[in-house]
Amino acid sequence: MTYLIEKYVALKNKYRNYDTKEALRRMQACRIALKELEDKGFRTGVEILGSINFGIVEPSSDIDCILLHYCDLHKDQECPEYCPNFLYESEEIKASLRRRLKNENLKIEFLDCINLRMVERALETGNWKDHEVLRRLLFYRTIGRPVNRPLFIPYAEKLEENEEYIRDILEWGSEALSVYLGTSRHRFSFSKYNERIESSGLQLPHGLKEELESYLDQGEGFETNGMGSSHYKDPV
Repeated sequence: MTYLIEKYVALKNKYRNYDTKEALRRMQACRIALKELEDKGFRTGVEILGSINFGIVEPSSDIDCILLHYCDLHKDQECPEYCPNFLYESEEIKASLRRRLKNENLKIEFLDCINLRMVERALETGNWKDHEVLRRLLFYRTIGRPVNRPLFIPYAEKLEENEEYIRDILEWGSEALSVYLGTSRHRFSFSKYNERIESSGLQLPHGLKEELESYLDQGEGFETNGMGSSHYKDPV
């Protein structure tokens, strides 16, 4: 059986063959922004979602991402929206990106925040299924495009060693993904990607179109059990 999330990842990787210069430019700007934060003592990582994740980016495209950081203020709970570390880090990243990309009106949204201190504590318990933060970490690592990957990849790799846990994540992640697959926004995103590729004079391979149709069709027939996380917004 091929899970829905596996089809999503396969599509993502193939679309990235068409990376635009703007996508690469933004990825580099993100790397510099995180390096600047690290120089100030704030170790952060980002999973990029949306159009940059697929590489089909225009100057007007928004930036959607997940922040991963170490917050000692909230070791035993989710970082709230008013968390001073999250507020400072996210605003510094936004300011750096807008400055480097020379676009003061660039919309940058942080859809979720993963506190790696919570991840560390959850891993130590051994009862991984009881901790949603671990699910979200692996879900974003599966579907996203990482910046400063070395910061958080050791945690993801530790989870990936457990085959039973991975099966649970594939099921849970597919259910979460199917919620967004049914939205017109998600389907419209693929239409935009295809139009941008073809407008550049390139022809989409027939196999890619077939994979896209299979992915969209599978999502239509997917039944959810209410397992989608309320912590994140539309990730794709």
